[in-house]
Amino acid sequence: MSKIKVMDEILANKIAAGEVVEKIVSIVKELVENSIDAKSDEIKIELIESGLREIKITDNGIGMDSNDAKMAFQRHATSKIYSDDDLFNINSLGFRGEALPSIAAVSEVELRTCYKDNEVGTYIHIKGGKFLEENSSDGRIGTSFRITNLFYNTPARLKHLSSSYAELSNVVDYVNKIALSYPDIKFKLVNDGKELLNTDGSGNILKVIKNIYGLDVTKRMIEVEGCNEDYNIYGYISLPEVTRSNRNHITTIVNGRVVKNSTLYKSINEAYSNYKEDSRYPVCVLMIETDPSLLDVNIHPSKLDIKFSNFEELNNLIKNTINKALKDKMLIPSISVSEVTNIKKYENLTIDIDRNNLVKEDNNEYKNKLEDLINFKTEEISLDMKEELEEEPSEVIVVEDDSKKLPELYPVGLLHGTYIVCENEKGIYLIDQHAAKERINYENMSYVLSHPNGNTISPLVSIVIELPMNEYLILKENIDILDKLNIEIEEFGTSSFRVISHPTWFINGKEEEIVRQIIELILTKEKNFSLEKFNDNLAKMVSCKMSIKANTYIDKPSMESLINDLRKCKNPYNCPHGRPSIIHFSIYELEKMFKRSI
Repeated sequence: MSKIKVMDEILANKIAAGEVVEKIVSIVKELVENSIDAKSDEIKIELIESGLREIKITDNGIGMDSNDAKMAFQRHATSKIYSDDDLFNINSLGFRGEALPSIAAVSEVELRTCYKDNEVGTYIHIKGGKFLEENSSDGRIGTSFRITNLFYNTPARLKHLSSSYAELSNVVDYVNKIALSYPDIKFKLVNDGKELLNTDGSGNILKVIKNIYGLDVTKRMIEVEGCNEDYNIYGYISLPEVTRSNRNHITTIVNGRVVKNSTLYKSINEAYSNYKEDSRYPVCVLMIETDPSLLDVNIHPSKLDIKFSNFEELNNLIKNTINKALKDKMLIPSISVSEVTNIKKYENLTIDIDRNNLVKEDNNEYKNKLEDLINFKTEEISLDMKEELEEEPSEVIVVEDDSKKLPELYPVGLLHGTYIVCENEKGIYLIDQHAAKERINYENMSYVLSHPNGNTISPLVSIVIELPMNEYLILKENIDILDKLNIEIEEFGTSSFRVISHPTWFINGKEEEIVRQIIELILTKEKNFSLEKFNDNLAKMVSCKMSIKANTYIDKPSMESLINDLRKCKNPYNCPHGRPSIIHFSIYELEKMFKRSI
């Protein structure tokens, strides 16, 4: 007797719903994307109890006639693709024909729709995949879905829904991102009668960013744009001073589709190298346009990820475009202090800085029009740079017109042996002497490592490194890296080696420490090893070892010398690990602190 049978359609749809409909946001995503495909320019999402009780999506798209309205609930019924060729040239958000039958299989659905050329609409009522009612409806052009009793017939899935707060958070996150993807569509999100998002559909991405992140963040966004033969990119990135603790605020949009792609996130984050801490992530909205034939959008059950052709070309375009934008338009963070109380002694004054929200403005002039968002209150520094490379690496390598980097600064003292206090006509500047020196050393070391001169020296005191056998074998396998760094070693016992010679730039007294840290970098090197990236990590490590430490008092000539060297750097605003090297207190903020200004 045959054991294999074809499942009935309702059971098959319930199983399919396990992939398509996991959470409340899954339903919202599928229905909103259908609304976008239907040419809507207004989409309203209404939730009751975060969607656990009811989800309603209303649009003003082209709608459906009665035949299409019924057919839409048939599995694999779609208006988007008809042939194999269409599958590799997808221009719509939806295309599989699984969403509606999957949703209907595990909930109760009421559909009201009217096609643009009809005077009478269609009403359809389905529960658990079974048609309960079909009737005429009003002639409002567009479509409305009302979803209730979600997972009523699959209680195991109902049990695995998250809390009301978590489900709502997921929906808000998705609607935020889709609103950024389509700024020309008016999105409205309401939960229990409370409006959570309302965009105007004007097509201005900055306005949507303001709706989501507020004015403070929006003022610190930089426009980016670039292209190559295969890809066009456009969007906004935050200044390095505006970061978040996770990648969720990086929004990547490919041909109008919001995607979560780890390699894209990595490209964007690496473009910020040296401008921020590695554990922090920028706010970013990046739109990528390309020929659909270069994409595979059918690799993820919920269409959240895609596969790129020629990704290396896109990777280089993203990094170069973002890096250029950061170099061309860089700001010294200007600290806003609303009020300081309990000031007893100057040396005990502590200012608590929220790095994610550096400037809080109350002035009406910053709230009038979004067109004025680029009129930053912080001091703008142009970085239209030209490199002049010196032969001698003991000096700062890059020499620039200092007026384009840092303003003229006059040191007046040192706080806690750590912060150089400077002044000029624009206010007070604090320079972290360790971060500043680390930046100077890093740019010198980067040049030395990328322009090796081959000069080596034998250590006066023998350097012998003993390793566990597994690490010793890894090091032997990667001995070519040491060769490229002009470090010569020889085997010295079972799992040890001796350093015969090393480059002359090694810090006197720290030779063994540097060798050991180079070995650590080799042992932890990535699968796709890059000598350039290795040298960058090495430059960061050595520059830190060479730098003046905190709580070290230096005299005024030393301060002036450090400031002059910092001015010559490509990026004088951050240490190589991304921490700020300089911050600014404007005259206005100082006067506000002392109640001289309101």
